[in-house]
Amino acid sequence: MKIFSLFFLLIITSCSEVKKENLNPYDAGFKTIHTIDRSRIYKSGADTTDYLHFRSLDLDIWYPSFHSAKDTQLLVRDLLGLLETRANYYSASNVGNGVTAQLAQFFCETFKCSDSTKLLKFKTSSFKNAPAVAIKFPLVIYMAAFNGMSYENFVLFETLAKKGFIVVSVSSIGRFPGDMTTKKEDLMEQVYDAITTLKILKENSNIDFNKIGIVGYSWGGLSGAILTSKIPDVKCLVSLEGSEFHHYGNEDSDFDIIKNSEDFKNIKLSFPYLRLESARPIQPGKKDSVYNFSVNHCSNPQVFTIDSMQHEDFDCFSRVVRESGNCPMNQRYNSALELTVSFLEDNLKNKNNFSATVEDQINKTIRKK
Repeated sequence: MKIFSLFFLLIITSCSEVKKENLNPYDAGFKTIHTIDRSRIYKSGADTTDYLHFRSLDLDIWYPSFHSAKDTQLLVRDLLGLLETRANYYSASNVGNGVTAQLAQFFCETFKCSDSTKLLKFKTSSFKNAPAVAIKFPLVIYMAAFNGMSYENFVLFETLAKKGFIVVSVSSIGRFPGDMTTKKEDLMEQVYDAITTLKILKENSNIDFNKIGIVGYSWGGLSGAILTSKIPDVKCLVSLEGSEFHHYGNEDSDFDIIKNSEDFKNIKLSFPYLRLESARPIQPGKKDSVYNFSVNHCSNPQVFTIDSMQHEDFDCFSRVVRESGNCPMNQRYNSALELTVSFLEDNLKNKNNFSATVEDQINKTIRKK
């Protein structure tokens, strides 16, 4: 697996505290489930006694809970450490050794703030194995970016869990030894992982399987779009600058194979679709050749550009690094977060918040395309 891919109850006594509690009625619990999909071969040629013969999956789940003092509040190093452990596991090697510290250093250098020690010790809002709230909640399936891991947008997942969603994050792991590529065969492994994940989660009595939303970031936006035609009861799709829109000039032949496949051609979104894009630099004289997914596959698309946004800003570490180092907040990520959450609340909880969120930000931080 390519390690450096960027693309990881108190009593209320005042009115302001009551308002805050109503906005976020729960804590964010976190748990992992390790399982094996015996319908797929992972390590070709390996004997059935080899632990990598069949496809292994790690399901990372954020859910509404009420934590207690005995529950462990995770640090950033705990989430980054998932990659170190799993890189070794999925590749049957020691390739992941030391990657936790390396990633922390990489993020701090990328966003020019904090240092790896502060970042690794930064407290998340995730509480490991905290008791789940025993009522049904809508499900959000998150598809990680190219070679991305489940932790890459944990701030989004925590926010959703606190508001009454269950989120399962599907990492971007291709064929053995785990590297994702732009080949269709590797892309579909993430799609199949999500389908298997949904089957495993059917045992969870706290999920309302009639209300499913999908969120995908970058390459995960493309796999998420394909997933919509393969599972029932999807009510909406959010693309965080997903690769279902293809800007020609890089890996074009691989995309065209995907685009011309039945898996892609079968995508017909009759439900709401939200796409958030970065503000790409204008290149005078260069013809912009883009496969426009929304025109060809969507009946109800909404596409917005976030001013000054860069592709890596959709990853929550663009915010977490700054928080850990007490640097100025990344308002671009916050805009994407607010739009994504309100859109999901509209379509999975009937909250009617999205239009107000758009009205508040339109022509200030976002532009409609």
